Amino acid sequence: MEIKSSNSGWLTFIVCGLVAIIYALLALLLPDGIIETVMLISGIGLIVTGVISFLFALRRRKLQLPWGALLIEAIAMVVLGIVAIVWSKETVKAIIFIMGLWTVVIGVLMLLVIFSRRFLINRGFYIASAALSILFGILLLVNPFESAKVFIVITGIIALTFGIIMMMFGFTLRRVDKGISVEVVD
Repeated sequence: MEIKSSNSGWLTFIVCGLVAIIYALLALLLPDGIIETVMLISGIGLIVTGVISFLFALRRRKLQLPWGALLIEAIAMVVLGIVAIVWSKETVKAIIFIMGLWTVVIGVLMLLVIFSRRFLINRGFYIASAALSILFGILLLVNPFESAKVFIVITGIIALTFGIIMMMFGFTLRRVDKGISVEVVD
């Protein structure tokens, strides 16, 4: 069967696949660098957003509109941005600690709900899910930075797989656009 199409956007898929593969290689080879880069970008984003909010607060003050909450928000964003940049590892640890604590709380709440219900279909599945949530949360609490690196490596593996598939799809679309016969498997 021959499929023909025009303007299929094959290059977009190839570029997206290539970007995913580049991220994957960085995540797999330099997980610490990815964490620090994400914190740097997040910190810069918070500072820029804080400065813009500060300017809006000044404008609102000039127009005699409520501006105090916006000013406090702007200051908080700039401070958080500076913290994220200056103490990136500590910020990552704090965020992961909060995630770990939240995951443990969710797991415990799930267990409370499961055991408070008499007739619950798939009870074993829900108990296992709650137990995994608690164990994962404890892992995050005990070793937050290493847990973040493991997460980055996992996303790197996923991105590598996704990138390869996207590039294969892009090249397939390119062949279709050029009128080359493409075998379709049903």
